[in-house]
Amino acid sequence: MLFNEPIHNWNEWGAIFQSIEAFTPLAREIFRRERLAFSGLENLTPGTNAVFRAGDYVVKIFAPRESGLEPQVDYSNESAVCGALTRWGISTPRLIAHGKIQDTYLFYYLITEYCPGEEAGTWLKKANPSQLEDFIWQLKGLLQTLHRPAEGLIPSVNLLGRALDNPRLERLPVSLRDEMAERAARLNLADPVLVHGDLTGENILIGADNRPIIIDCADACLAPWWYELAPLVFELFHCRGDLLRLIG
Repeated sequence: MLFNEPIHNWNEWGAIFQSIEAFTPLAREIFRRERLAFSGLENLTPGTNAVFRAGDYVVKIFAPRESGLEPQVDYSNESAVCGALTRWGISTPRLIAHGKIQDTYLFYYLITEYCPGEEAGTWLKKANPSQLEDFIWQLKGLLQTLHRPAEGLIPSVNLLGRALDNPRLERLPVSLRDEMAERAARLNLADPVLVHGDLTGENILIGADNRPIIIDCADACLAPWWYELAPLVFELFHCRGDLLRLIG
């Protein structure tokens, strides 16, 4: 076996998913099968899955089913959307290879090109007004291209059901949960388009010439365009008035 760490729940995955030592034999075999040069792993910003830089590439190894997640959905979404964004001319890492490998567990994986850049969340803190204006102008262009009808690209999901079944809502007072459910039921979910779904400060890189690069499309879905606003406003802009005025 190439991967020899126990994964029976989310805590065990969380304890190992950034380990270069644990994932190197598995990654080396993946690269061998894909006929790509393997030059060792380096850690990148942690997320949900095991993501490493390997020379000119980034390899993402999805958490196996034993962790408590369902990897096939995110894997299928990201591979399909990554390819579509490249075809549409949106700045995103080019998909090099994808597949699955049966080892101790069944691992799905993606390999993309490595795009050097600074995370937008860090870059925005020090950008000057001219740079901010240019960034917003470019981001608007990317989103106008991204937000298009894409039926058949990825499976549709029950957005309302997924929102109302979110276990995080159990932490809220009953009266607030009921009000949120009532408001959600009145939302117009017609005319869905492709949305990224997780435009945070970590999922946009600032590349050469301050060019925004969109990464990590695992949460992409078909939804109204405004589905994009929550992570954009709260996680990318952190409610900064200057940025909100520019995005209009």
